[in-house]
Amino acid sequence: MRLPLWTDQLKNFFKPCVPVKCSDDVNWVYTDSGRFYISSKAEKVVGKIECELTPIVNDEDNTTYLEIIKDVKNGSGIVTDTFKASCKSLSGKRYTNIHVGIARRTKAHEPQKPPNAKYNVFMYGFDSMSRNMVKRFLPKTHEFFVNELGGHILNEYNIVGDGTPQALMPILTGRKETEIPEVRRVHTNAKPVDEILEFVWKRFEKRGYVTQWGEDMSYIGTFTYRMLGFKEQPVHHYMRPYQVEIEKLNYKRHCHGNKGTHTVFLDWLMESLRTNLGLPIFSFGFFSDYTYDGSECVGLIDDGNVAMFKYMKSLNLFKNTFLILMSDHGARFGALRQTEQGKLEERMPYFGIFVPPDFRKDHPNKYTNFLENVDRLTTPFDIYETLLDILEETNTFEPTDRKSYSLFSKIPNERSCSDAGIEPHWCACLNWQNVSTSDSNVDALAKHVVDSFNKMLANFSHLCHKLKLQQVITAVQLISNDHVLKFKQSKDNDGRIADFSDNTKSELQYFQLKFETIPGEGRFEATVSIDVKTGKIFVAE
Repeated sequence: MRLPLWTDQLKNFFKPCVPVKCSDDVNWVYTDSGRFYISSKAEKVVGKIECELTPIVNDEDNTTYLEIIKDVKNGSGIVTDTFKASCKSLSGKRYTNIHVGIARRTKAHEPQKPPNAKYNVFMYGFDSMSRNMVKRFLPKTHEFFVNELGGHILNEYNIVGDGTPQALMPILTGRKETEIPEVRRVHTNAKPVDEILEFVWKRFEKRGYVTQWGEDMSYIGTFTYRMLGFKEQPVHHYMRPYQVEIEKLNYKRHCHGNKGTHTVFLDWLMESLRTNLGLPIFSFGFFSDYTYDGSECVGLIDDGNVAMFKYMKSLNLFKNTFLILMSDHGARFGALRQTEQGKLEERMPYFGIFVPPDFRKDHPNKYTNFLENVDRLTTPFDIYETLLDILEETNTFEPTDRKSYSLFSKIPNERSCSDAGIEPHWCACLNWQNVSTSDSNVDALAKHVVDSFNKMLANFSHLCHKLKLQQVITAVQLISNDHVLKFKQSKDNDGRIADFSDNTKSELQYFQLKFETIPGEGRFEATVSIDVKTGKIFVAE
């Protein structure tokens, strides 16, 4: 289903962005490729700098400070990803800050690459961004991913529950929360999630991969906010210790000192790629700061995303690296969410996959299946199967309420939400109702689409004939199911109990038309929407 990107009503839902200016103070220290450096720029300002570092480690998703390392030399290897730097200059000035890098792990950095580790996996996600929201506010990111890299968007990807855990748990474990023993805080006999579940990154680790998982807002962590989190550090490179400590410093919103939160986040991901270059890696970074409670300023991260992709390209990583660019769900709050389109967008997050040329060459039939599946109903459970398929492993868990598929297998074209384990109020699939092709409204809609074609071809009038509508072949109206329109929110904090007290009205009517034009007898399909109040017509891109 292609929803209109902009309507007159949609434009009223988004306020102008007011950018935040971070501190002008220079960071005295930084990391690169697992090593600690003192900034020459800072020394020009304050004089020679001496530092001591306090390594910070994860301790059951809290933090522990290790013994201070004194008189740290320029270029020394860092021993933990997160550390506190305490420095003084000859001029008497002092500097204290929390930093994050990528500590080189002796075992992980053995030179021999495991024979079965053929492909890297790099996942990069945003909170609360529908397919349309990414196209609206991150156009450079989307265009580079699709047009420069050749990534593909899963056009029928549908959520299976309410909130981030219900999106990421199926992707990372193949399970949903209601299928496992208790992991929620303040519940009897609850256990940490890693004592109950095997996360997919552990499967990658067993195959010799360096693993990385990071979120930028520890206080709403996917597996730590409502759940008990991890008993043991889940991956080799884990951002939570840094986020826990940096949030205590109460920096300005969207800033960590003189750097934007997004810059810090991408720097950490890119340093991991540098430090682990030549080694198999599974990396997943999930960013929320600009998107969790509003999307007006998310465009500020557009250039940074593209810069990271270009950097990855410069390292020749895309030869054998899967890039998964995704979101968990669309906006769950705000004015847009109160409309029918907003409810549909909530259920249709952005999800794109770049399949590297090495895989396409090794598995041409699987890649053919993938290309067919981008326009078929898919879910987070299918992504888990796909990650296992990349490892050439299989899922031994077989639930009775759904069937999941790797995107490299054949997904049935007739697959329904029920088949996929999607409850009716989460299903964005629309009901189809045939409309007479002789209906005057249908004729007007088809002529509007043809007019839009002619406008696009206006600069080529010396080469192209002006098109006219010959006939409408088929017309169907697409109607949301009542469960979607009546769903207001979850009654509980865990997203398990639905509140069906809403009374959302359809403000747009959606039609799918198949028609023929002359000259040339060309046949086209188009999705068109009409504003029921104003009568204005919108053609989906």
